[in-house]
Amino acid sequence: MNCKLWTALLAAACLCSQATPMHAQAAPGANKAIAGSGTVGGVLKDQSGAVIAGAKVELRSAVSEFSRILLTDQQGHFVFTSLPAGHYRLTVSASGFASEIVRDLSVHAGSVEANLTLKVEPAKAYVEVNGQSVGSLAATSRKVDANEQGTSRNTAEILAEAPGVSLRANGQLASIPMLHGLGDERTKVVVDGMTAASSCPNHMNPPLSYIAPAQASQVTVMAGITPVSLGGDSLGGTVSIESRLPVFAEPGGQLHEEGSSTGFYRSNGNNYGGSLTEWVASRNLGIGYAGFWTTNDNYTDGAGHKVTSTYAQSTDHTVTLAAQGAGNLVVLQASLHHTPYEGFVSAQMDMVRNYADFLNLRYRRGIGAGTLDAHVFWQNTFHSMNIGHDKSTFPMPMSMPMNTHGRDLGYTLRYELPFSTRHILHIGNELHRFVLDDTWPAVSGTAPMMGPNTFVDINDGRRIRLGTYLEVASKWTPQWSTLLGVRNDTIWTNAGDVQGYSSMYSMDANAFNGANRAHTDPDIDLTAVARYEPSASGTYEFGYARKSRAPNLYERYAWSTNWMASGMIGWFGDGNYYVGNLGLKPEVANTVSGTADWRGHAPRAWELKATPYLTYVEDYIDVNTLATTMYGMSTFAQVQFANHNARIYGGDLSGNVSLWESDGAGRIRLSGVAGWVHGSRLDTGSGLYQMMPLNARLAIEEELKGFTGGVGVQAVDRKSRLDPNRLEQATPGYALFEMHAGFRRGFLQASAKVENLFNRDYELPLGGVNFDDYMASGWMKQIKPLTGRGRSVLFNVTANF
Repeated sequence: MNCKLWTALLAAACLCSQATPMHAQAAPGANKAIAGSGTVGGVLKDQSGAVIAGAKVELRSAVSEFSRILLTDQQGHFVFTSLPAGHYRLTVSASGFASEIVRDLSVHAGSVEANLTLKVEPAKAYVEVNGQSVGSLAATSRKVDANEQGTSRNTAEILAEAPGVSLRANGQLASIPMLHGLGDERTKVVVDGMTAASSCPNHMNPPLSYIAPAQASQVTVMAGITPVSLGGDSLGGTVSIESRLPVFAEPGGQLHEEGSSTGFYRSNGNNYGGSLTEWVASRNLGIGYAGFWTTNDNYTDGAGHKVTSTYAQSTDHTVTLAAQGAGNLVVLQASLHHTPYEGFVSAQMDMVRNYADFLNLRYRRGIGAGTLDAHVFWQNTFHSMNIGHDKSTFPMPMSMPMNTHGRDLGYTLRYELPFSTRHILHIGNELHRFVLDDTWPAVSGTAPMMGPNTFVDINDGRRIRLGTYLEVASKWTPQWSTLLGVRNDTIWTNAGDVQGYSSMYSMDANAFNGANRAHTDPDIDLTAVARYEPSASGTYEFGYARKSRAPNLYERYAWSTNWMASGMIGWFGDGNYYVGNLGLKPEVANTVSGTADWRGHAPRAWELKATPYLTYVEDYIDVNTLATTMYGMSTFAQVQFANHNARIYGGDLSGNVSLWESDGAGRIRLSGVAGWVHGSRLDTGSGLYQMMPLNARLAIEEELKGFTGGVGVQAVDRKSRLDPNRLEQATPGYALFEMHAGFRRGFLQASAKVENLFNRDYELPLGGVNFDDYMASGWMKQIKPLTGRGRSVLFNVTANF
């Protein structure tokens, strides 16, 4: 597990994505010893046989300071002459390809031939210069193992242990990642290079709901300072989820075939499902399928109380076609996502249908010494809400259908050019066009409150973002490197005329229709990061970032002040009533942060990482209270989105240590992560909404001959710093224990886990309220925070073939 701690000033720049397995071949004679001074040369090619020009080749002595660097010519050739006798290490790196190292070239006289074949790399997880990452210390990038893929309820849970991340409950299929207290659309979420918007007034279908856990292969989390090449129109940072990219057959080899099948069962909530993947490829062409299905009933909390409207079912299908050759990589994904139902205990409505289909085309090619990486994507979403079957048994007199249709269309173009052995240039351009229609059909017999007309909440809502950036990563000395970037995003938003159910909504509708609804928001982002590595035992980063975000469609265009209509808007799970604001300005965040990374080496390897940060947000989109009302025993607020200045500061700490490692006793490691965030609205000094209290995770795990086992604890402090405008509720602190065991033998992997081992009853600090429980009482009890899942036993089996 990666780590974090306190020191210096700024965090992180990195590059997201996922890397496929890498391979290089040295020709016969590459390790041949010859007497006297000599020559090392060869030809660099990709897997399809095309030569690679402009690649950096470094030859370094294994025993002295002697080193040379050169670039391959247009025919892919390289040659080092007049070399002193000795042992050398040859390192080859080419933009768009996996780096390769030949560790022992013994040179004495004559020529050593080192012909290399590199595999295409989908993208680096970090910005690299001279083979070393730049601006990446505060980032976490890792592969997702089969156990996580098979046991996570939703893909966001895979991010939970990354420093700086907390999860806000949002149904069972898509928790919302919060980075340093900033989540939802304040955090950029990229799925296989694609940016998608939620097509729901309650954000029941956020981007991470469209990739199943079984498909997630690589996760990258950049909390805080983010490179401009990976940010844009966001404040908190960037989350990138990548499915596994193609693996082709070796040159001259047979077809490459691989697949897996997974089944899982979680006792609490009767949650079960499975996945199936299959991939077949020749040297140049490949085709694959990935499918995932899950269903669950309502769960029971630690006090034995059934938490209603926590049921869900979902199915995902993805077909992938891929081709490579002559330095090109083309990948086309076609996916279907279907959620027939999902309950939302913290909302007044439930999802009764969500259907989305999308296409995602990726093209990667070496151009000169650089690499072009392009994505074109399209998504079409039909989303419906209504009173779900649990809520329909409560004193709710009628249904209320709500339908949305969202369309995402966009592209990303990125060119990476190493223009010297010290500098890499990134140039990029992005477009994301989101169009939304949100209509609520009339309900017979309910006029004038819910009829006779269709309620038009958002009519042809458009949000178009065009972004361009330039970024330079530089390695000045072996100890010092920098990352500098500038970005411009222009966001255009608009919406058509609206109408209410009846004339009782006319005043708000007429005012909205008569107003200027077109907005153009030019946003400027800046990133400056410096990294210092005085020794192999410590690395330090510090820097500054300016980031901005324009309002989303509902923040601007949710037009009705009617209590019932405004109660249908709000993705916070708090039961409050939300009204948009045509006059909202973009948010602008200025962040300073630093990361220190200390490392120990064998036999007791350890790592400790710390990241403190401070962010000042100008025009933070918060709320103003319009009115409050009592329903039964509880008070609710009607609020309007409004700009206010805010300050957020805190720190992340993470680390791991090898307690024991031997052939007989296996490997025992202790790992942990902790985070603290403090947010304030500057005009009132009150707390910002939904800030995670101090929290920590600690785990100890042993691995021995294919077997693994361990215990862990998650501790969360009480939540007492609250937002009074939205009547946020306090939650007590708690600690949850878990234990797990598993084994891997050949093609089979199995695991078992007990969650919430001691069946602790606890309230989720970011879970919102239990709106179902409140309604079931006939509004005659005080509304309470949502309680978490009680003890649950989980089994998972994966077969690889």
